[in-house]
Amino acid sequence: MEDQAWDAGIDIDAELAKVNQELDDVQAKLAEVDGRGEGAKGLVTVRVGADGRLLDLRLDPRALRLGSHALAAAIMEAANSAADQTAGRMREIMAPFADAPFVDVNRRPTR
Repeated sequence: MEDQAWDAGIDIDAELAKVNQELDDVQAKLAEVDGRGEGAKGLVTVRVGADGRLLDLRLDPRALRLGSHALAAAIMEAANSAADQTAGRMREIMAPFADAPFVDVNRRPTR
């Protein structure tokens, strides 16, 4: 099998360097991913990071008049919207790797 790679004129070191650079680029892009969401018609805004952690929560003073249940629902709406946006962006970034021959997205860890 190794002989076939050499016979095909493949520069393994160059290919590995290319893959490593692509992975570095993807990691940099993923590190910058965040999502933003709104609730209660913009009275609540949320920003979450790629890991789903809350990075920012802003409440318009008028949001405090919503009552506790409505305010909680608005925060949940904003947070879920931000998380959906983040997940979508991460899928976009990872899409080129979904069909890569060395990636099996359906693989389950083995013990």
